[in-house]
Amino acid sequence: MIRILWAVLLTISVGLASAAADELFDAEAAKHHFNAGLALYFKKDYKNAIKEFQEAAEIDPENANAYYFMGYAYYKLKDMKKAMEVFDQAYEVDAKYSPLRNAPMTENLQGQE
Repeated sequence: MIRILWAVLLTISVGLASAAADELFDAEAAKHHFNAGLALYFKKDYKNAIKEFQEAAEIDPENANAYYFMGYAYYKLKDMKKAMEVFDQAYEVDAKYSPLRNAPMTENLQGQE
C-alpha cells in the first residue's frame, strides 16, 4: 500500500514539474518572439514584426506590450482600423494602455480611417 502511495505521489510530482517547465518554456518563447518583433519593428520591417508580436500574444495572451507594439506596426503600415483593434486588445489586458492616456494617438488614428 505504501509503495502505491509513493508511486502516485511521484507521478503527481513529475506531472507538476513538467507543467512548470512547459510554462517557463512558453514564457521564454513569448519573450523571444516579442524581442524579435521589437528588433524587426525598429528595422522598419513592420509586416514581419507583426508576425512576431502575434506569436508572442498567442503564447502569452496577457502580454499587453505585444498588442501595443503590434498596434504601432499596423499604424506604421497605415492600417488604422487594425491598429485601433489591437490597441483595444492592449487596453483590455492592461488598463495603462488606456485610450485616454493615448488620446493624441487615438485622434490621429480616427482621422485616418
